Amino acid sequence: MLAFRAMSGQKGTIVELNPIDALGWIELDEGGRVRFGGTALKSFAVPPPVGTRVEVHGSVPGYKGVPKAVMVTPLVVAPAATEEPRDEPSRAQKKTPWPTFVREHPRWSDAAETCVPCARKAPRPELPEHPLFAPWRRELRETAPTCVDLKVPHYLKPESFDPGPGDCFAHGSVAWLDEPRWPSCGVCARPLEMCVQLTPAVLADFLPGGRGLAALFCFHCGVAKNSDPRVAYVRLVEPRHRVTGPEAWQSASSGWRRESLRVTPASPATELPPASWYRYRSEITPETASSALFGFDALDLDGPFPKGFDPDQLEEVGEEYDDWLAQQRGGASWGGARLGGVARWDQADATPSCAHGEMPHLLDYGGGQFLDGALHVFSCRERVCELAFVAEF
Repeated sequence: MLAFRAMSGQKGTIVELNPIDALGWIELDEGGRVRFGGTALKSFAVPPPVGTRVEVHGSVPGYKGVPKAVMVTPLVVAPAATEEPRDEPSRAQKKTPWPTFVREHPRWSDAAETCVPCARKAPRPELPEHPLFAPWRRELRETAPTCVDLKVPHYLKPESFDPGPGDCFAHGSVAWLDEPRWPSCGVCARPLEMCVQLTPAVLADFLPGGRGLAALFCFHCGVAKNSDPRVAYVRLVEPRHRVTGPEAWQSASSGWRRESLRVTPASPATELPPASWYRYRSEITPETASSALFGFDALDLDGPFPKGFDPDQLEEVGEEYDDWLAQQRGGASWGGARLGGVARWDQADATPSCAHGEMPHLLDYGGGQFLDGALHVFSCRERVCELAFVAEF
């Protein structure tokens, strides 16, 4: 196979679990340990106790390269088979010739349709020639999403200031909102923790209308309820009132600062998604070429391959693609937050939907508060429904 889920289908036992943030460890039957977060426990109604037998469905490199589970489900023992197993087709019978694959997969991906477009133009990515990706090179260049990198100072090296209504900022205990009150969690009633605020002028290239964006989050409840609108204040706002949070504050995030930190927008830039994004997206759009190449159920390909391509590279086709992208010049750089572009999923594609269909991605925010994850914010395609979010940890 061209690509697969690392650790897919491995059985193990939960040996550590923090009930507050739902972070823990699984000891695998075949040896080794894998970390998991609250987002991976969606199949459980409540966090499972230590000792629960589980199955790990996929893993990705997490913080400092430690394997992190994509999804964890209760271990179910299958009933004994009552029929003789059928002979599987041989590997040779399953292989798809490269010319057939190209002909049957004319579209690379739907990446451009998954994010809010930017009104300002940015230079197209300069992609070098590559024999394997040549059939889709034009589509990749023309549809590369445009994003604006938002530089947030490192939370251990603050550049604090007192933000005004015309400033973009993160962290701190100040917000500029529609109403003169600090938002609270709808589950535990604790005051929410400030994440990031963007001015109407910065947001206008993505969502015109004279409103900015404010994102505050409850890190006490949000790990287990990572898309529940009650645990966050993620809204379009008119910055009319300077609101301050409570004096006595107990942060529950990994890197919050009491001081407000200035956020600096960069110029618009284009950036193509990494292979991991296509892998997660493959469960939603299995018919695209990128899904068939990088997906969890990737096709097994056979020649004749393009001249100049080594078939051995198919064993690591995702790395081959990422190395190819790394050769482009002028791409965006991750600075703690980003407007536009595809969602930087850490575990799985969990794009929300509203009454008007799948919601395009608007903002990613990490800022040191979401460990190796982020707060992903989405907007209605018709711009009539409320913003939605998904938090990863």
